[in-house]
Amino acid sequence: MKSKNSETVIDFGEKRVPRQNYSRVIILDKTLLQNCGCDVSPDSEIKAKVELVKRSDENFIKITPFCEVTQNKNESKDSGGKN
Repeated sequence: MKSKNSETVIDFGEKRVPRQNYSRVIILDKTLLQNCGCDVSPDSEIKAKVELVKRSDENFIKITPFCEVTQNKNESKDSGGKN
């Protein structure tokens, strides 16, 4: 783990980028997604925002996972009070 000023970097190591049909695919570790606050249960859907960042000294791909929070089916949509 490296830290610069207020930036924290956790290194998950190098990943292989295999060919799948006409695309390239990277597998993200379950632990990495959990640390980002994603629900990694089999029923959850995880999406990611992908950006190419170009700086004068480096170019890199920024992947930001996000998870849609769905309301539990057992929870009531109202405030809970009865009239």
